Amino acid sequence: MDLNNLTGADTIIVGRALRAAADGPFFPDWEFPTLFGLERSELRAIADAWPRPAASSDDVEMAVNNSLNNLLGYPHRQDVVWSQWISVDGDQLKELFNRLRGLREES
Repeated sequence: MDLNNLTGADTIIVGRALRAAADGPFFPDWEFPTLFGLERSELRAIADAWPRPAASSDDVEMAVNNSLNNLLGYPHRQDVVWSQWISVDGDQLKELFNRLRGLREES
């Protein structure tokens, strides 16, 4: 995952996604460590320090990857509050996620 070339807008979107994953209503506590590979408190610390988290680069990449992936794919059923947490829609978040992962949209 390429986090070194984020634009200013990308940085804001990723920060909001991290905050939504850590503090929003999207993921239950009982399933959080399984979904993220991190405790909620670890993800929250990364979100709090974003865009310059002190965590290891592996943990930061895992936090960003799993936040974006789970916000897009987990059946959180929180679409009504999505825009309160994240400033872009799902398609825009998916485009950013794919770009960070070096994937191209299929035509």
